[in-house]
Amino acid sequence: MDAINCVHIEASRRFVDAINRVPTSNHPKGAIIMCEECGCQVQQTGIVALTSSDPASDGVSSPGVSTRQPFAERLSDQLQRIIGVLIGSNRKPPRRFKSFLNGTWLGHPLHPVLTDIPVGAWVITAIFDIIWLISPVSWAWAARGAEVTVIIGILGALGAAATGFADWSDTYGSERSVGLNHAIFNSSALLLYIISLVLRLTQSSGDSIAAAIVGFIGLGVMTYAAYLGGEMVFTKGTSVNHTAWEEGSSTYEAVMPIEQVEENKLYRVVASGVPVVLLRQGLQFSAISATCPHAGGPLDEGTLQGDVVQCPWHGSRFCMRDGKVLTGPATVNAPRYEVRVRDGQVEVRRVSQH
Repeated sequence: MDAINCVHIEASRRFVDAINRVPTSNHPKGAIIMCEECGCQVQQTGIVALTSSDPASDGVSSPGVSTRQPFAERLSDQLQRIIGVLIGSNRKPPRRFKSFLNGTWLGHPLHPVLTDIPVGAWVITAIFDIIWLISPVSWAWAARGAEVTVIIGILGALGAAATGFADWSDTYGSERSVGLNHAIFNSSALLLYIISLVLRLTQSSGDSIAAAIVGFIGLGVMTYAAYLGGEMVFTKGTSVNHTAWEEGSSTYEAVMPIEQVEENKLYRVVASGVPVVLLRQGLQFSAISATCPHAGGPLDEGTLQGDVVQCPWHGSRFCMRDGKVLTGPATVNAPRYEVRVRDGQVEVRRVSQH
């Protein structure tokens, strides 16, 4: 089995990238982080290198890593740093502006909501242009209508770009690569429609054939960009709820002896095959899913501040008492578990969500 095909590689990439953001004195180059699931090893070097300790892959090595990253990777790194500064990714919680762009307040990613605006507006623009081309004199009103819808689409595209870049700033590997292409084609479509608008406003209604043609090209570019957006969501899993398929148990299940549970310490337990993070504070117990809904990060490995846990991957913060998401990029709450102590055992059960 080729080492680079391990199912945990993408998670490893995210984990190592998060490590690379902290001082190297804490994580020196050459440090090895091993995946607990299958033994994948991630070695921190100047560029992340991934190898495997799987016996089945003995004698098979990952492709050599150049000391110089490809241009697209360097471009993505720089863009993510710039975006991070602009939206406050590196600020202390609650990082309200970034959370706003992510859609944490909405309970749903904001980006796909805004993308409907340019898509709908520019499709209507194309319809207006076709109507006008059929009869420029009789249906001159269609040219004016196209101007309005182009403007609406441009405004919507600007909002979609801001939210899209905020989401993209937390991606890695092939997911980030597809996202970069998605952004490039969307930006190209936006530029084409701005050119189309300038032509429409500077020419009389009877001379805007060039504007219509530029608009048709922009629509085609936008359509391909939308395809890439679907690739990110449905193939790469970008911004999907990573706890959506967790069912959990509707009945209490013992997970660990109470005497082993220390206060103010996060514990990873398993209930009905689902990982759960458990916290004890005095006589109060609380538990939520151990999987971060945003990208699947291990919340039990996060940092605890009071009754709030912060994901170690992208910094999403959740209240341990009710699972409420407090800071993005996560946009949905973590599934909550009820906890009780019986016969010296800590028991949990999934709280039904409607």
